[in-house]
Amino acid sequence: MRIKYLVIAVKYIFNDLTRNRMILLLLILIPTVFYLTAWLTIADRPTVFTLATVKSEPSITVSEREVMLVFLGLAASGPIAAYLALNLMQRNTLVKKRLILAGFQTSELLAAKLIITVFIITLVGSFISLMGLLFFEPGNFAGMTIGYILCGFVYGCYGLLIGSLIKKELEGVLMILLLANIDVGWLQNPVYYAGSTNKIIITWLPAFFPAQVSITSAFTNYTIGPAILESLLYGIVFLSISVLLFWYRMRIIKTK
Repeated sequence: MRIKYLVIAVKYIFNDLTRNRMILLLLILIPTVFYLTAWLTIADRPTVFTLATVKSEPSITVSEREVMLVFLGLAASGPIAAYLALNLMQRNTLVKKRLILAGFQTSELLAAKLIITVFIITLVGSFISLMGLLFFEPGNFAGMTIGYILCGFVYGCYGLLIGSLIKKELEGVLMILLLANIDVGWLQNPVYYAGSTNKIIITWLPAFFPAQVSITSAFTNYTIGPAILESLLYGIVFLSISVLLFWYRMRIIKTK
């Protein structure tokens, strides 16, 4: 891998991505709407929920509004990161194929995509977490932010995977929304989890461990190390599959 070519590829992909004004709008609009809606409509009353990754004291009582604010931060960070990663993988495929034919290595383009993806995920998670400070003060801000970033990482890798499998944007967006609405948009709500009769299903969903990192950090001082590790492993599985698919597609085109 040549550093000069990698830097050129990173600059090209980043500039191309930022030309899409809809992406920049989504980054600001979605978390703003989510937070404002929660603040205006959810009562500030005590609620009991379960911390699935904490065995010694599984249930705690906190403000229902604050729990929903953390949950909606996760619900915003995951789909946004997935859509950005999907757009990154699908955008200008023919141009990338020409770059390979012109002398770029597949590994250089792939590494550039990964660098941009990690940067975007970190930016999205940090921005949403900072915006949340306007509405409430978490117990462990850094830990809550890490949870948002990990949720973005898992769903960003899922977006890369869908972008590697599906060529058209509409179908890709529907695949993202299908999983996100069930997972981070619904079942990872700690209130739903506490009353669920089949908790094992929820624990296998992509956003489970990132959600536990953010929620545990926001309201307790329990350790989040194992949940961080599980989140990374889940994202790496998605990432590994997407890397293999991208590499395969580019190598096939190059030999023609």
